Parts: sequence; structure tokens; C-alpha cells
Amino acid sequence: MMNERILLMTEIIRFCGLSRDETRIRHRFSLNSVQADAYLSILKQQKMLIQNNGKYQITERGKSFLTSCDKINGIKGNPA
Repeated sequence: MMNERILLMTEIIRFCGLSRDETRIRHRFSLNSVQADAYLSILKQQKMLIQNNGKYQITERGKSFLTSCDKINGIKGNPA
């Protein structure tokens, strides 16, 4: 269960490589508003995403996190 949440948050960060509004994020990942608010709040608190003019954008910290995830997946032999 925890791994699924981390994977989902990783994919949300990756999706926000281009600025995305909450509705688009919710639809892409089939989340209701409560779930989306919870995930986005965590990602903002961890400084992986910022909110600018109602849209979510990846931060440098978020980019660094994705790079680390991609390296780990490469070591494990999983495609990114």
C-alpha cells in the first residue's frame, strides 16, 4: 500500500513537469478532490511541487527526486 502511494506521488510529480491544474491531475490519476488535496498537500510540504496561479509545477527538488527514482529503477532493472 505504501509503495503504491509513493509510486502515485512520483507519477504526479512527473506529470507536473508541465504546469497542471488540480482538475487535470484529478482526472489523470482518477482521484477525488479529497485524495488530490491530500497528495498535493504532501508534495507541496515536501517542496516537490509549487502552486503558481492555480497550477502545480515541479520544483528543482522534485526534479532531483525523479532523477534519483530513475536511477534506482535502473539499478533494479525496472523501466522508468
